[in-house]
Amino acid sequence: MSRFTTTVLKGVGVLVLAILVLSAIATIVGLAMSVVATVVSLVVTLVVLGVVLLALVGLWSLVRDDGDERAESTIAAPHTGTETADRDPEARLRERYVAGEIDDDEFERQLDLLLETEESAPRLDRDSSNGHESDRTRLRDR
Repeated sequence: MSRFTTTVLKGVGVLVLAILVLSAIATIVGLAMSVVATVVSLVVTLVVLGVVLLALVGLWSLVRDDGDERAESTIAAPHTGTETADRDPEARLRERYVAGEIDDDEFERQLDLLLETEESAPRLDRDSSNGHESDRTRLRDR
């Protein structure tokens, strides 16, 4: 064999060896990338499942608490059927003031109106029992 043939065979051998080394490196990198992709997909899946689980727990808590509040309110105040109508108007006004729905001036104004209405209510009852006053006079007294 001549020197040329030996050089060509060595060149082909180096080329095959380079291809094998590059293939091995590509396989290792591919495996590493698949492991990374698997880990990333596992983390993303766990995060999504965690969010869904938290949402379900929150929803369950809302549903359960809503039932508990209704049960507690039933235990605290038995249902009479006319709860809103029977409540004292002054107490409702105080509740609105405490809840911050109305300010000081509005509270005092409505309280004055309420007290005036309560003071005039007995007089209106007496007037209607006498039958002597006209409807116009009763409306004016209000």
